[in-house]
Amino acid sequence: MITKKTSILAVAILASSLLNATEVEIQLVGGKNFVDNDKTSTYDDSTVLGVRNNIFVNQNNGVQLAYDRLKDVNGTLDFHRYSVNYIHEQKDNNSKIHPFVLLGAGYEDSDENQAFFDAGIGASAELTNKVNLIAEIKGIKKHNNDFDVNTNIGLGLKIGNEPTNEAIKTDCVTENYATKLVNEEPCNINNNFSDEKVNCVR
Repeated sequence: MITKKTSILAVAILASSLLNATEVEIQLVGGKNFVDNDKTSTYDDSTVLGVRNNIFVNQNNGVQLAYDRLKDVNGTLDFHRYSVNYIHEQKDNNSKIHPFVLLGAGYEDSDENQAFFDAGIGASAELTNKVNLIAEIKGIKKHNNDFDVNTNIGLGLKIGNEPTNEAIKTDCVTENYATKLVNEEPCNINNNFSDEKVNCVR
């Protein structure tokens, strides 16, 4: 079972991430989970349906909260996986395709109820300004030493704030200041300038 301390930690991470988020993305994915065939096991490869919540604290780095449901892993029983991952997505590469890596840990609600570590790679392709196509592959190392490979494809919807474009702000200020200079009365610089010329633009 998930302990009370673990639940409080997960809520704290989520709250902190939301307060500092520049962008939030909800993902719906589906795919396949492959079990370790080199070991004697009653588990079968299974289909996966998952939900991801990526909370970016800056343009490229964020926290991923993930849930996966594995269908009929041992013939009758569904497994449920919950994980918290660090995600780094390369969004400033001047391309509509953004590769990412993730690393984290989680808990599997199954017939053994165990913790696991996971790591993965993938890519996000922009279909529109708000919708992404997602593809990923993850390795999952369980507490009992079993190793699964999980592949997924799906769609992501961006619902968070867009990062502030400081360059545009700077350009606007510069343009306004330049306009002011054009409209100011020019200085008549000579040896005998009067008091009314002291405040003119030089």
